[in-house]
Amino acid sequence: MKKIVQNLLFVFSILLVLPINIQAIETEKAENTALFKIGRSKDANEIYYTIKTTADGNLDLLYPVNIYWIKNTKGGAIEPLTRIQNTFAYGLKFLKLTTEKADFQFVSYSKRTFSLRKTKTGNFKVFTKANGTEVEVESIFIQIDGGTFWLPKIPKVELHARIPEGGEPVVEIIKP
Repeated sequence: MKKIVQNLLFVFSILLVLPINIQAIETEKAENTALFKIGRSKDANEIYYTIKTTADGNLDLLYPVNIYWIKNTKGGAIEPLTRIQNTFAYGLKFLKLTTEKADFQFVSYSKRTFSLRKTKTGNFKVFTKANGTEVEVESIFIQIDGGTFWLPKIPKVELHARIPEGGEPVVEIIKP
């Protein structure tokens, strides 16, 4: 009887740990396949943008980009954007969409256009212009200094990117 109890405790302990390990694997996969991410000064949570393609490697014309949270404040849990976040803040508005290229803007900021397209190596990346030069987007950081849920006070946004050919880092400060 003691052996059965020990075996059951062992199995239950593995089952308790398993979901955490699966979540960690999914979080690591998301971080490694991201087109870019958005971080905010508000907390450690991040919004990830990953590519969605068809079986033949073309852009999915219905949903070419997956957008979701990695909630670092909740142990790396992956959560979808809410409808409000997708519609008014972090969602994307596609201006032109083909199986090879997607031009888009953020729903909350129409002053800048981004282009999702394949590089010379055949991988999809996101590009925009920073200080008049085309750059490959790596991350965006939003400084939030108070305000309200609907009208946050955002004094600056940092665009972190690289020049495609040389790989030199570029940081552009945007004052919205």
